[in-house]
Amino acid sequence: VELAMLKYVKKRRPESISEERVEPLSDTILQDIQNQLTLNTPAYDRNQLTAGIIHIGVGNFHRAHQASYLDDLIGLADSYSNEWAILGAGIMPFDAAKREILEKQDWLTTLVERQADYVSARLIGSMIDFIPVEPPNHDPLKAALMNPAIKIVSLTLTEGGYFLNDATGSFDQTNSVIVEELANPDSPRTVFGLIVQALRRRRDDGVGPFTVMSCDNIPHNGDVAKGAVIGLAKLWDEELASWIDSNVGFPNSMVDRITPMTGDAERQFVKEELGYEDGAPVFCEPYKQWILEDNFPSGRPALERVGVQFVPDVKPYELMKIRILNGAHAALCYAAALLELKHVHDAMDHPVISAFLDCVQRNEVIPSIPPVPDTDLYDYWELIQARFGNPMIADSIDRICFDGASRQPKFIIPPVAENLRDGRSIDGLALVSAMWCRYCQGRAESGREFEPNDPTWDKLHETALKAADDPTVWLNMSGIYGDVGKKAIFVKSFSAALESIIEDGVELAMLK
Repeated sequence: VELAMLKYVKKRRPESISEERVEPLSDTILQDIQNQLTLNTPAYDRNQLTAGIIHIGVGNFHRAHQASYLDDLIGLADSYSNEWAILGAGIMPFDAAKREILEKQDWLTTLVERQADYVSARLIGSMIDFIPVEPPNHDPLKAALMNPAIKIVSLTLTEGGYFLNDATGSFDQTNSVIVEELANPDSPRTVFGLIVQALRRRRDDGVGPFTVMSCDNIPHNGDVAKGAVIGLAKLWDEELASWIDSNVGFPNSMVDRITPMTGDAERQFVKEELGYEDGAPVFCEPYKQWILEDNFPSGRPALERVGVQFVPDVKPYELMKIRILNGAHAALCYAAALLELKHVHDAMDHPVISAFLDCVQRNEVIPSIPPVPDTDLYDYWELIQARFGNPMIADSIDRICFDGASRQPKFIIPPVAENLRDGRSIDGLALVSAMWCRYCQGRAESGREFEPNDPTWDKLHETALKAADDPTVWLNMSGIYGDVGKKAIFVKSFSAALESIIEDGVELAMLK
């Protein structure tokens, strides 16, 4: 995987733009921006675009990722992709708030890519409207979903938006929201209810289906979206569910771009450096990656022309990212928190944490990953190290520490299980899990108390305190550790690691 870099251009607000004359971003000031700034602006006439995609969930990640890829594609002179612009959509109150901000700036987004020695800014113009958010019936969205020109409905909902059963990972038809949805099949109010209704109406009207493309950062995201759509459809109409299964594409994808939240500092940067106001700019790293299964029965844009990889099976790439990138986050964050480091790049600058992390990745994580087509896993790890070290992203340790009860069984326990099966070392990963336990005891090594940082914090905190005397209490959380928590080799290694952290401190424990 190569890190594609744009030409470095230092952006400065022209002296002629005074504080009083700063205007809000809009189509009307595009020409002034082009004349006065070395800022990349849409290389196409936005008035000539038509929508082929509805995207539900217009957050920062979508605008930094999918919207930027489409902006690149539409900007190619010979791409003939004007029919693949985006209609934004959402069903939540915060979606309505985002729509209000973006409407004032004609749906344009300032995208700023930053790392230590590099800044590049551009305007993203691939979204041309945002469907009005009108709960509870969502009539504007229902109407838009019936437009024959819409060939793809894409999603960034976060994992909680897919109504998954925590124990099975499959669609949970007993969820209270879904139960309410089932009672009102003609008036759906969830994303998946609206999708099922639209597919039924399109089938009945002979319009043809759209593809449902999840862009969420969850494993097997296409399969998860399919499970939600068909799971709900089955409860309403078995024949419709069968038709959806046979006619609708649900491509799996692996998406990647570190994109922090936007705050006042980012808005001020745009105002001072670029000379206009953007109510919702997006800041991110230069690197981005999108790997997609080519499963689009209704057609798709030629995204391979702008760097998207189309592959028969995304799963090897997903596993690589989950084990190496997400696993590395889980491996560094609790040591960093115990030492009161604030950001991921601070952890990468810490000599003990970075050396320990590199050792665990090379000796215990990467050996657990099957070969990935056209990818050297050690090169990929070095790329991740460089990305984690980017001081301009300021990815917070608190964010990475959040919800360890969900992250550990996804990112840490599976390679432990495989290493135990295959006779490889698990001592480093056992120490990672022990650091999580020590973190859940609630205090940094200085004695400072942590704010609760997990949906089940009270239970974890109580169990972690008991584990100081009996580490097996922690490993008995079967929903997290499963059979691994009963394996004698892991129990011994985890117990020794936790004892070392408590007695010697986390730095010495990592040095052993």
